[in-house]
Amino acid sequence: MPINSRDFDKNDRDPSILLLGFLSYNYRNAYNLDELVEMMTSKGKDLSKEDVERLLSALEYGGKVKSRTIDGETYYRHSEIMGFKLI
Repeated sequence: MPINSRDFDKNDRDPSILLLGFLSYNYRNAYNLDELVEMMTSKGKDLSKEDVERLLSALEYGGKVKSRTIDGETYYRHSEIMGFKLI
């Protein structure tokens, strides 16, 4: 069965871009590792917890993501404030 170009290109996206895009779109929320692994799986990226954790670590090192441990659970969110910049 043929697929369209959108479905074909969907699996070609870099997982870190997909992860950062999700976090930036949902910048008001923080997610734990399990929730982010589940999101990646729902988007067609079958990654282990360790793989997602490595991606998050690299994004955090680059300043794009920040983490905070709350009640023994680590949560991640987009680190840049979204909004308007006054000149």
